[in-house]
Amino acid sequence: MKGPRISRKTVFFGMVAGLIIIMTASGIHAVEQFQPDPSPAVSPVTPPATSNPDSTSSPGQPAVADEPASRPASGASGVSESTLRLYMPDGQLKSHSIRVYLSRNIQPGQNPSLRLLRSHAVTKRAVDEAKLLMPGLVAPGQEWIESVDGAQVRRSGTLLLFDLSGIDFGPRPMLRLMPVVSWTESGTERVAVGAREVNVGNIVIAICWTLAIAGLALLLVIGLSWRAGGNPLLLLSGADGHLSLAQTQVACWTVAVGSVVLVYGLIRLEIPTIPTSLIVLMGASLTTGGIGYFKDAQKQQATVAAGAAPIQCVMSMADLVRVFTAGQPPELSLAKAQMLFWTLLLLVLFISKSILDGAIWEIPWPLVALMGFSQAGYLAPKLVPQP
Repeated sequence: MKGPRISRKTVFFGMVAGLIIIMTASGIHAVEQFQPDPSPAVSPVTPPATSNPDSTSSPGQPAVADEPASRPASGASGVSESTLRLYMPDGQLKSHSIRVYLSRNIQPGQNPSLRLLRSHAVTKRAVDEAKLLMPGLVAPGQEWIESVDGAQVRRSGTLLLFDLSGIDFGPRPMLRLMPVVSWTESGTERVAVGAREVNVGNIVIAICWTLAIAGLALLLVIGLSWRAGGNPLLLLSGADGHLSLAQTQVACWTVAVGSVVLVYGLIRLEIPTIPTSLIVLMGASLTTGGIGYFKDAQKQQATVAAGAAPIQCVMSMADLVRVFTAGQPPELSLAKAQMLFWTLLLLVLFISKSILDGAIWEIPWPLVALMGFSQAGYLAPKLVPQP
Protein backbone atom coordinates (compact mmCIF):
# COMPACT_ATOMS: atom_id res chain seq x y z
CA MET A 1 0.00 0.00 0.00
CA LYS A 2 2.93 2.35 0.62
CA GLY A 3 4.27 2.02 -2.93
CA PRO A 4 1.07 3.27 -4.70
CA ARG A 5 0.85 6.30 -2.36
CA ILE A 6 4.36 7.39 -3.29
CA SER A 7 3.55 6.86 -6.96
CA ARG A 8 0.44 9.05 -6.77
CA LYS A 9 2.31 11.84 -5.04
CA THR A 10 5.01 11.64 -7.65
CA VAL A 11 2.42 11.84 -10.44
CA PHE A 12 0.66 14.75 -8.72
CA PHE A 13 3.76 16.90 -8.23
CA GLY A 14 5.04 15.94 -11.68
CA MET A 15 1.81 17.13 -13.33
CA VAL A 16 1.79 20.38 -11.33
CA ALA A 17 5.42 21.08 -12.29
CA GLY A 18 4.65 20.25 -15.91
CA LEU A 19 1.69 22.66 -15.96
CA ILE A 20 3.80 25.46 -14.46
CA ILE A 21 6.58 24.85 -16.98
CA ILE A 22 4.11 24.85 -19.88
CA MET A 23 2.39 28.07 -18.71
CA THR A 24 5.75 29.79 -18.19
CA ALA A 25 7.02 28.73 -21.61
CA SER A 26 3.79 29.85 -23.25
CA GLY A 27 4.00 33.27 -21.59
CA ILE A 28 7.64 33.75 -22.62
CA HIS A 29 6.89 32.60 -26.17
CA ALA A 30 3.92 34.99 -26.36
CA VAL A 31 6.08 37.89 -25.18
CA GLU A 32 8.66 37.10 -27.84
CA GLN A 33 6.16 36.59 -30.63
CA PHE A 34 3.68 39.36 -29.87
CA GLN A 35 5.35 42.60 -28.88
CA PRO A 36 2.80 45.46 -28.75
CA ASP A 37 3.36 48.35 -31.10
CA PRO A 38 4.00 51.45 -28.98
CA SER A 39 2.92 53.78 -31.75
CA PRO A 40 -0.78 54.61 -32.11
CA ALA A 41 -2.49 52.93 -35.04
CA VAL A 42 -4.69 55.70 -36.28
CA SER A 43 -5.85 56.64 -39.72
CA PRO A 44 -4.15 59.61 -41.38
CA VAL A 45 -5.95 62.86 -42.02
CA THR A 46 -4.52 64.09 -45.30
CA PRO A 47 -5.50 67.67 -46.21
CA PRO A 48 -5.44 69.05 -49.71
CA ALA A 49 -2.01 70.17 -50.85
CA THR A 50 -1.33 73.74 -49.73
CA SER A 51 1.55 75.77 -51.04
CA ASN A 52 3.72 77.17 -48.30
CA PRO A 53 6.73 79.04 -49.62
CA ASP A 54 7.70 80.33 -46.18
CA SER A 55 8.44 76.97 -44.56
CA THR A 56 11.59 74.93 -44.72
CA SER A 57 11.64 71.18 -45.11
CA SER A 58 12.39 69.23 -41.95
CA PRO A 59 15.67 67.26 -42.21
CA GLY A 60 15.12 63.52 -42.20
CA GLN A 61 11.31 63.79 -42.38
CA PRO A 62 9.95 60.63 -44.05
CA ALA A 63 7.84 60.90 -47.18
CA VAL A 64 4.52 59.13 -47.75
CA ALA A 65 3.21 57.60 -50.94
CA ASP A 66 0.83 60.44 -51.83
CA GLU A 67 3.14 63.24 -50.67
CA PRO A 68 6.69 63.36 -52.04
CA ALA A 69 9.29 64.72 -49.66
CA SER A 70 10.57 68.15 -50.57
CA ARG A 71 14.30 68.67 -50.37
CA PRO A 72 16.25 71.88 -50.93
CA ALA A 73 18.18 72.01 -54.14
CA SER A 74 21.95 71.86 -53.97
CA GLY A 75 23.45 75.33 -53.76
CA ALA A 76 20.08 76.99 -53.17
CA SER A 77 19.13 79.09 -50.19
CA GLY A 78 17.66 76.02 -48.40
CA VAL A 79 14.07 77.32 -48.59
CA SER A 80 11.65 74.85 -50.17
CA GLU A 81 7.94 74.29 -50.53
CA SER A 82 6.42 71.60 -48.33
CA THR A 83 2.93 70.22 -47.83
CA LEU A 84 0.93 71.50 -44.86
CA ARG A 85 -0.80 68.72 -42.94
CA LEU A 86 -3.46 68.85 -40.24
CA TYR A 87 -3.73 65.66 -38.21
CA MET A 88 -6.34 64.98 -35.54
CA PRO A 89 -6.30 61.41 -34.10
CA ASP A 90 -9.58 59.59 -34.48
CA GLY A 91 -11.59 58.30 -31.51
CA GLN A 92 -10.47 60.83 -28.87
CA LEU A 93 -12.65 61.46 -25.82
CA LYS A 94 -14.11 64.83 -24.80
CA SER A 95 -13.14 64.05 -21.19
CA HIS A 96 -9.48 64.26 -22.26
CA SER A 97 -7.55 67.13 -23.82
CA ILE A 98 -8.13 66.90 -27.56
CA ARG A 99 -4.87 66.71 -29.55
CA VAL A 100 -4.52 68.41 -32.92
CA TYR A 101 -1.21 68.39 -34.83
CA LEU A 102 -0.08 70.83 -37.49
CA SER A 103 3.01 70.22 -39.60
CA ARG A 104 4.16 73.82 -39.12
CA ASN A 105 5.83 75.43 -36.13
CA ILE A 106 3.54 78.22 -34.95
CA GLN A 107 3.69 80.30 -31.79
CA PRO A 108 0.96 81.24 -29.29
CA GLY A 109 1.18 84.85 -30.54
CA GLN A 110 -0.10 83.71 -33.94
CA ASN A 111 -3.55 83.13 -32.37
CA PRO A 112 -4.28 79.57 -33.50
CA SER A 113 -7.90 78.45 -33.19
CA LEU A 114 -9.98 75.39 -33.99
CA ARG A 115 -13.37 75.10 -35.63
CA LEU A 116 -15.18 71.74 -35.64
CA LEU A 117 -17.67 71.40 -38.49
CA ARG A 118 -20.44 68.80 -38.33
CA SER A 119 -22.68 67.08 -40.85
CA HIS A 120 -26.47 67.35 -40.49
CA ALA A 121 -28.22 64.65 -42.47
CA VAL A 122 -30.72 64.12 -39.63
CA THR A 123 -29.78 66.33 -36.68
CA LYS A 124 -30.24 70.08 -36.39
CA ARG A 125 -27.39 72.53 -36.46
CA ALA A 126 -26.10 73.44 -32.99
CA VAL A 127 -26.03 77.06 -31.90
CA ASP A 128 -22.33 77.03 -30.93
CA GLU A 129 -21.21 74.89 -33.86
CA ALA A 130 -19.27 77.65 -35.64
CA LYS A 131 -17.59 78.80 -32.42
CA LEU A 132 -13.83 79.23 -32.55
CA LEU A 133 -12.05 77.19 -29.86
CA MET A 134 -8.84 78.58 -28.42
CA PRO A 135 -6.11 76.09 -27.44
CA GLY A 136 -5.10 75.57 -23.84
CA LEU A 137 -1.58 74.75 -24.97
CA VAL A 138 0.47 75.59 -28.06
CA ALA A 139 3.65 73.49 -28.25
CA PRO A 140 5.82 73.92 -31.37
CA GLY A 141 8.72 71.60 -32.13
CA GLN A 142 6.80 68.40 -31.27
CA GLU A 143 6.89 65.00 -32.97
CA TRP A 144 4.13 62.46 -33.54
CA ILE A 145 3.53 59.26 -35.49
CA GLU A 146 0.87 58.70 -38.13
CA SER A 147 -0.13 55.49 -39.85
CA VAL A 148 0.02 56.03 -43.61
CA ASP A 149 -0.94 53.09 -45.83
CA GLY A 150 -0.01 50.70 -43.03
CA ALA A 151 3.40 52.30 -42.45
CA GLN A 152 4.32 54.32 -39.35
CA VAL A 153 5.51 57.80 -40.34
CA ARG A 154 7.12 60.24 -37.92
CA ARG A 155 6.27 63.92 -38.39
CA SER A 156 7.11 67.15 -36.59
CA GLY A 157 5.37 70.46 -36.04
CA THR A 158 3.01 71.98 -33.47
CA LEU A 159 0.81 70.26 -30.93
CA LEU A 160 -2.42 72.05 -29.99
CA LEU A 161 -4.48 70.97 -26.98
CA PHE A 162 -8.18 71.89 -26.77
CA ASP A 163 -10.85 71.46 -24.12
CA LEU A 164 -14.13 70.15 -25.58
CA SER A 165 -15.85 69.40 -22.28
CA GLY A 166 -18.37 72.18 -22.94
CA ILE A 167 -19.69 70.67 -26.19
CA ASP A 168 -23.16 69.14 -25.83
CA PHE A 169 -23.33 65.64 -27.31
CA GLY A 170 -26.95 65.06 -26.36
CA PRO A 171 -27.81 61.35 -26.30
CA ARG A 172 -25.10 60.50 -28.85
CA PRO A 173 -21.98 58.58 -27.78
CA MET A 174 -19.88 60.36 -30.43
CA LEU A 175 -19.81 63.30 -32.82
CA ARG A 176 -18.32 63.15 -36.29
CA LEU A 177 -16.38 66.37 -36.89
CA MET A 178 -14.26 68.04 -39.54
CA PRO A 179 -11.30 69.89 -37.94
CA VAL A 180 -10.29 73.30 -39.28
CA VAL A 181 -7.32 75.19 -37.76
CA SER A 182 -6.63 78.86 -38.52
CA TRP A 183 -3.81 81.19 -37.43
CA THR A 184 -2.12 84.41 -38.51
CA GLU A 185 1.18 84.47 -40.32
CA SER A 186 2.91 87.65 -41.53
CA GLY A 187 -0.36 89.54 -41.15
CA THR A 188 -2.29 86.98 -43.24
CA GLU A 189 -4.79 84.43 -41.98
CA ARG A 190 -3.78 80.84 -42.80
CA VAL A 191 -6.16 77.87 -42.71
CA ALA A 192 -5.58 74.11 -42.59
CA VAL A 193 -8.46 71.67 -43.15
CA GLY A 194 -8.55 67.96 -42.40
CA ALA A 195 -9.03 65.65 -45.38
CA ARG A 196 -11.78 63.69 -43.65
CA GLU A 197 -14.00 63.74 -40.60
CA VAL A 198 -12.95 62.20 -37.29
CA ASN A 199 -14.92 60.90 -34.31
CA VAL A 200 -14.87 62.46 -30.84
CA GLY A 201 -16.56 60.36 -28.16
CA ASN A 202 -18.39 60.96 -24.90
CA ILE A 203 -17.37 58.07 -22.65
CA VAL A 204 -20.24 58.62 -20.17
CA ILE A 205 -22.96 58.39 -22.83
CA ALA A 206 -21.13 55.47 -24.49
CA ILE A 207 -21.09 53.57 -21.18
CA CYS A 208 -24.82 54.20 -20.70
CA TRP A 209 -25.57 52.85 -24.18
CA THR A 210 -23.30 49.86 -23.53
CA LEU A 211 -24.99 49.03 -20.23
CA ALA A 212 -28.40 49.16 -21.92
CA ILE A 213 -27.33 46.96 -24.86
CA ALA A 214 -25.37 44.48 -22.74
CA GLY A 215 -28.26 44.32 -20.24
CA LEU A 216 -30.71 43.49 -23.03
CA ALA A 217 -28.37 40.79 -24.33
CA LEU A 218 -28.08 39.23 -20.85
CA LEU A 219 -31.85 39.36 -20.41
CA LEU A 220 -32.23 37.56 -23.73
CA VAL A 221 -29.84 34.79 -22.60
CA ILE A 222 -31.66 34.46 -19.27
CA GLY A 223 -35.04 34.40 -20.99
CA LEU A 224 -33.95 31.71 -23.45
CA SER A 225 -32.59 29.63 -20.55
CA TRP A 226 -35.90 29.83 -18.68
CA ARG A 227 -37.80 29.04 -21.87
CA ALA A 228 -35.65 25.95 -22.37
CA GLY A 229 -36.83 24.76 -18.96
CA GLY A 230 -33.62 25.28 -17.04
CA ASN A 231 -32.25 27.57 -14.37
CA PRO A 232 -29.96 30.21 -15.96
CA LEU A 233 -27.44 29.58 -13.15
CA LEU A 234 -26.83 26.16 -14.68
CA LEU A 235 -24.80 28.00 -17.32
CA LEU A 236 -22.26 28.64 -14.55
CA SER A 237 -22.34 25.19 -12.98
CA GLY A 238 -19.91 22.34 -13.43
CA ALA A 239 -20.62 18.72 -14.29
CA ASP A 240 -21.06 17.95 -10.58
CA GLY A 241 -23.90 20.48 -10.25
CA HIS A 242 -21.97 22.96 -8.09
CA LEU A 243 -21.21 26.55 -9.07
CA SER A 244 -18.02 26.39 -11.15
CA LEU A 245 -15.29 28.98 -10.63
CA ALA A 246 -13.88 28.38 -14.12
CA GLN A 247 -17.28 28.78 -15.80
CA THR A 248 -17.99 31.92 -13.77
CA GLN A 249 -14.61 33.35 -14.73
CA VAL A 250 -15.27 32.75 -18.43
CA ALA A 251 -18.68 34.41 -18.15
CA CYS A 252 -17.29 37.47 -16.32
CA TRP A 253 -14.45 37.98 -18.82
CA THR A 254 -16.87 37.56 -21.74
CA VAL A 255 -19.19 40.27 -20.42
CA ALA A 256 -16.33 42.62 -19.47
CA VAL A 257 -14.38 42.34 -22.73
CA GLY A 258 -17.52 42.42 -24.85
CA SER A 259 -18.76 45.55 -23.07
CA VAL A 260 -15.45 47.41 -23.43
CA VAL A 261 -15.23 46.49 -27.13
CA LEU A 262 -18.80 47.75 -27.59
CA VAL A 263 -17.99 51.06 -25.86
CA TYR A 264 -15.13 51.88 -28.22
CA GLY A 265 -17.02 50.44 -31.17
CA LEU A 266 -19.78 52.99 -30.51
CA ILE A 267 -17.24 55.80 -30.20
CA ARG A 268 -15.12 54.99 -33.26
CA LEU A 269 -17.75 53.24 -35.42
CA GLU A 270 -15.25 50.45 -36.13
CA ILE A 271 -14.03 47.29 -34.42
CA PRO A 272 -11.24 48.36 -32.03
CA THR A 273 -7.93 46.52 -31.92
CA ILE A 274 -7.95 43.86 -29.20
CA PRO A 275 -4.54 43.49 -27.48
CA THR A 276 -2.77 40.15 -27.84
CA SER A 277 -2.34 39.72 -24.08
CA LEU A 278 -6.13 39.97 -23.65
CA ILE A 279 -6.68 37.31 -26.32
CA VAL A 280 -4.20 34.99 -24.56
CA LEU A 281 -5.90 35.58 -21.19
CA MET A 282 -9.34 34.82 -22.65
CA GLY A 283 -7.99 31.69 -24.33
CA ALA A 284 -6.41 30.49 -21.09
CA SER A 285 -9.69 31.01 -19.22
CA LEU A 286 -11.65 29.06 -21.84
CA THR A 287 -9.07 26.25 -21.79
CA THR A 288 -9.17 26.06 -18.00
CA GLY A 289 -12.96 25.95 -18.00
CA GLY A 290 -13.05 23.23 -20.66
CA ILE A 291 -10.47 20.99 -18.97
CA GLY A 292 -12.09 21.47 -15.54
CA TYR A 293 -15.54 20.57 -16.85
CA PHE A 294 -14.19 17.51 -18.67
CA LYS A 295 -12.41 16.16 -15.58
CA ASP A 296 -15.47 16.77 -13.37
CA ALA A 297 -17.61 14.87 -15.89
CA GLN A 298 -15.16 11.97 -15.82
CA LYS A 299 -15.30 11.80 -12.01
CA GLN A 300 -19.10 11.90 -12.08
CA GLN A 301 -19.19 9.01 -14.52
CA ALA A 302 -16.77 7.05 -12.36
CA THR A 303 -18.97 7.63 -9.31
CA VAL A 304 -22.09 6.43 -11.13
CA ALA A 305 -20.21 3.42 -12.51
CA ALA A 306 -19.20 2.49 -8.95
CA GLY A 307 -22.89 2.22 -8.03
CA ALA A 308 -23.24 5.48 -6.11
CA ALA A 309 -26.28 7.59 -6.81
CA PRO A 310 -25.57 11.15 -8.03
CA ILE A 311 -25.96 13.74 -5.26
CA GLN A 312 -28.52 16.50 -5.74
CA CYS A 313 -26.58 19.73 -5.31
CA VAL A 314 -27.75 23.16 -4.26
CA MET A 315 -25.59 25.87 -5.85
CA SER A 316 -24.11 28.48 -3.55
CA MET A 317 -21.64 31.35 -3.91
CA ALA A 318 -19.46 29.48 -1.43
CA ASP A 319 -18.91 26.86 -4.14
CA LEU A 320 -16.44 29.28 -5.74
CA VAL A 321 -13.90 28.61 -2.95
CA ARG A 322 -14.73 24.99 -2.09
CA VAL A 323 -13.78 21.60 -3.52
CA PHE A 324 -16.05 18.57 -3.49
CA THR A 325 -14.84 14.99 -3.12
CA ALA A 326 -17.16 12.01 -3.32
CA GLY A 327 -18.02 10.67 0.12
CA GLN A 328 -16.42 13.61 1.93
CA PRO A 329 -17.71 16.99 3.16
CA PRO A 330 -16.80 20.09 1.10
CA GLU A 331 -13.42 21.61 1.86
CA LEU A 332 -12.07 25.13 1.37
CA SER A 333 -9.54 25.44 -1.47
CA LEU A 334 -6.70 27.94 -1.38
CA ALA A 335 -6.09 27.43 -5.11
CA LYS A 336 -9.69 28.40 -5.97
CA ALA A 337 -9.59 31.35 -3.56
CA GLN A 338 -6.37 32.59 -5.21
CA MET A 339 -7.85 32.23 -8.70
CA LEU A 340 -10.98 34.13 -7.62
CA PHE A 341 -8.83 36.86 -6.06
CA TRP A 342 -6.75 37.41 -9.22
CA THR A 343 -9.85 37.31 -11.43
CA LEU A 344 -11.59 40.05 -9.44
CA LEU A 345 -8.47 42.25 -9.36
CA LEU A 346 -7.82 41.94 -13.10
CA LEU A 347 -11.47 42.60 -13.97
CA VAL A 348 -11.51 45.82 -11.94
CA LEU A 349 -8.15 46.94 -13.39
CA PHE A 350 -9.18 46.08 -16.95
CA ILE A 351 -12.48 47.98 -16.86
CA SER A 352 -11.16 51.04 -15.01
CA LYS A 353 -7.95 51.35 -17.07
CA SER A 354 -9.85 50.92 -20.33
CA ILE A 355 -12.21 53.77 -19.37
CA LEU A 356 -9.56 56.14 -18.01
CA ASP A 357 -6.97 55.57 -20.77
CA GLY A 358 -9.43 56.05 -23.62
CA ALA A 359 -8.45 52.69 -25.19
CA ILE A 360 -8.72 48.97 -24.46
CA TRP A 361 -6.12 48.27 -21.79
CA GLU A 362 -3.32 45.94 -22.83
CA ILE A 363 -2.87 43.70 -19.80
CA PRO A 364 0.85 43.38 -18.92
CA TRP A 365 2.31 39.97 -19.64
CA PRO A 366 3.50 39.39 -16.03
CA LEU A 367 -0.12 39.68 -14.87
CA VAL A 368 -1.17 37.23 -17.60
CA ALA A 369 1.51 34.82 -16.34
CA LEU A 370 0.33 35.18 -12.71
CA MET A 371 -3.21 34.44 -13.81
CA GLY A 372 -1.91 31.41 -15.68
CA PHE A 373 -0.19 30.09 -12.56
CA SER A 374 -3.45 30.48 -10.60
CA GLN A 375 -5.30 28.52 -13.28
CA ALA A 376 -2.62 25.81 -13.17
CA GLY A 377 -3.09 25.55 -9.40
CA TYR A 378 -6.86 25.30 -9.93
CA LEU A 379 -6.51 22.48 -12.49
CA ALA A 380 -3.83 20.44 -10.69
CA PRO A 381 -6.15 18.81 -8.08
CA LYS A 382 -8.64 17.93 -10.81
CA LEU A 383 -6.00 16.06 -12.79
CA VAL A 384 -5.00 13.85 -9.85
CA PRO A 385 -6.59 10.35 -10.11
CA GLN A 386 -9.15 9.59 -7.43
CA PRO A 387 -8.07 6.83 -4.96
